[in-house]
Amino acid sequence: MTIAERPESRYANWRDEYQSRLKSLDQAMQVIHEGDLVGLSILVPGVLANAFHARSRELDRIDIRFLAPREAQFFGEEAPRGEKEIEIFIGDGIRPAHDAKIATYLPNTFMLGLKAFDAGREEARVPDVLLTPVSPPNEHGFVHFGPHMWNKKAYARRARHTIAVVDPNISPVFGDVWMHVSEIGTFIEGVIAPVDRAAVRERIDTLAPPENREPLLAILDQATDEQLALVEGTFHALPPSILGQALGYAEVDPEAQAIADNIRQLIRDGDTIQVGVGQPSSLMFQAGAFDDARHLGLHTELGSPGLAKLWERGILDGSMKTIHKGKAVAVAWTGCDGEDLKIIANNPAFELYDPDYLLNPLRMSQNPNMTSINSAIAVDLLGQIASECRFGGHMVNGTGGQPDTHISAALSAGGRAITVMRSTALEGSLSKVVAKHEAGTLVTIPRYLADTIVTEFGVARLLDKNHRQRAEELISIAHPDFRAELRREAQELVGSL
Repeated sequence: MTIAERPESRYANWRDEYQSRLKSLDQAMQVIHEGDLVGLSILVPGVLANAFHARSRELDRIDIRFLAPREAQFFGEEAPRGEKEIEIFIGDGIRPAHDAKIATYLPNTFMLGLKAFDAGREEARVPDVLLTPVSPPNEHGFVHFGPHMWNKKAYARRARHTIAVVDPNISPVFGDVWMHVSEIGTFIEGVIAPVDRAAVRERIDTLAPPENREPLLAILDQATDEQLALVEGTFHALPPSILGQALGYAEVDPEAQAIADNIRQLIRDGDTIQVGVGQPSSLMFQAGAFDDARHLGLHTELGSPGLAKLWERGILDGSMKTIHKGKAVAVAWTGCDGEDLKIIANNPAFELYDPDYLLNPLRMSQNPNMTSINSAIAVDLLGQIASECRFGGHMVNGTGGQPDTHISAALSAGGRAITVMRSTALEGSLSKVVAKHEAGTLVTIPRYLADTIVTEFGVARLLDKNHRQRAEELISIAHPDFRAELRREAQELVGSL
């Protein structure tokens, strides 16, 4: 065996390896063939999505797997033929396509999503080709997937071929995020430029409506380059309220504040917490739900505004954790605002890991006092928690990591699985505590795993309670306008309370 043939030579000569894998956009697309399943990673750059769309139009059929897609061209009149499946999160942008049955949903979980493939089951399928952004290679020839890693690395390790576009705007992160250039089939360079903040600022000063200029400049100062890259060309033209919401800036409404105040009573020093990205759970950091505690740990799926600032204030230190002690760990930092992301960037206190590893309840539950906080759309009087749909099966979103994290907290010694929701919807006309779910409702958490439900009106403790006791607990935290009717329905459902 010559020196050049030795396995370690790929590390010593990684620059040659990298150069041999560089392709133009058009050349890269040629690895996609008829009938392939193509994975379009979350927040895939538009230039890569557009090149894939053009290639898909040349083929008779191509199947596509999305996570929280934004790419409308794959769902309209110019969409390619083939299955369009959405996993984990549907998201706001493409929900109408799911409603119209143009897209379908893949009901997997992070903890089980790759099990069948890794076990060699014939029915299992992961993307044949993955499209994803990566960082430029470091001095040793390794790239990473940035703060929005999700399942990018997990799929890149298993896909037949990965096409990676090099994004100079990706923030540096720590954790199990690296892949060597020799493990990725194709790289595309030079199609994404570094963000030009000065140009964005000039467009705000000269082109934005005068009343929007000051708030837009404030958002610009807080946003990271990675956030800014997604809206760089249109930043000046977007309403500040919509732009701020898209970049993770949200206001705490009175109901969310009351929910946070109720949660403060449940959080203990040394808890390891997980907070979901849905509403109202994602507002809990900003609303001060954890401000009275000390030595908190973080073992979570995603981020929320204010998360990293909790570390900066010394509340979040991970000193009482069992798994990844002293580290705040997640699957992605998506959901954090720009100030959080700047704290997290290049900070070894924050680490990312593949979801099938990190969100496995066998691992996550090893943290004592694991406390999960996730949102729901409705809860019935038996404790069945619906977090994905409304009006009898109309899907609003997917499971996200709620099953994984809820089960982890339920199994943890001293753990608590908390579900939060505002008591009403549709401007107070609809109760979220219901006697029975409508036919067709998707139950995300079954009643025998229900634990603690929190609304702005209080805390319902369901664990180890019978059906009548659960109904009593849940009615007590329903909106007062609906309690009398819920009591009448409870009488018929479970008997006298």
